[in-house]
Amino acid sequence: MVPQNAPHEVGVVLDQGIALFKAAFGSVVALSFASALVRSLPYFYPSLTEVLLSSGVLTNTVAARGRTLGALGDLAVGFAVTWPVAMFLCLGVMVQMNAVANGGTLRWQTALARAWRRLLPLAGCLLAYAAIFALIVGTALLLAAAAVFPFLLAVQPALVSLVAGLVGMAFMLVAAIPLVVLFVYWCLALPLVAIEDLDAVAALTRSWRLVRGNWWRALVVLSVAGFIVFAVASLAGAAGMMLIAATDGGFGVRLTVVLVNAAGATLTTPLFVAVLLAMLEDLRPDPS
Repeated sequence: MVPQNAPHEVGVVLDQGIALFKAAFGSVVALSFASALVRSLPYFYPSLTEVLLSSGVLTNTVAARGRTLGALGDLAVGFAVTWPVAMFLCLGVMVQMNAVANGGTLRWQTALARAWRRLLPLAGCLLAYAAIFALIVGTALLLAAAAVFPFLLAVQPALVSLVAGLVGMAFMLVAAIPLVVLFVYWCLALPLVAIEDLDAVAALTRSWRLVRGNWWRALVVLSVAGFIVFAVASLAGAAGMMLIAATDGGFGVRLTVVLVNAAGATLTTPLFVAVLLAMLEDLRPDPS
């Protein structure tokens, strides 16, 4: 049996990730920006939050239901189209960053060529993520509908949307628990696809085995890195929404919002990847 390194403290892993981020940023900035830009393209359309805040839906007004459904459709289509492309570009970032971690550098063209050869394993992992997400969230929504239906006839019509929304939110919070558990166990699958040439099943299985026994440490590491990503994204999103609210929300304004969000994600994408690679290196067995 191959011995495993004694895992380092959370702070050490984060420091290693930040050091890798600093060393590799110049190499990965082009692909990081491309990935961030693709993920930001849905901001060209009114977001669901923007529609809700501007339509009165939060005050139980149903006049804007069509806009709300349209925003939901744009969100679903945007996610389905942009995220696979963005994750492919992010796989190239992982390849480049791993080269820097090993004392070398790769041009973005070479990194994308290697990522292209890992396209099928990447697609397999993304399909596994999507299937689990749909299964857990779908089950939560069905249970929420079954739980709230008996009460709808007894609730005043003006409160139906509020009650349904609160019950749905409660079930979604419960559904978040298994989603977080699985995300932590599978967080190393894409780095393993990028740097160890594993197929999707092998990468998901190996990620599970590496994280097992270190789940709480992995959760803390991911939470710290994720908080930074969330904070930057929230600031960029809030600035964009304020800009749209203060103007007519035309093409130029939305292009500015897209670029602002892409600029923020250009910093956070390689940072999160660097932390993942540092954690993978920390948990991998000692080859000696």
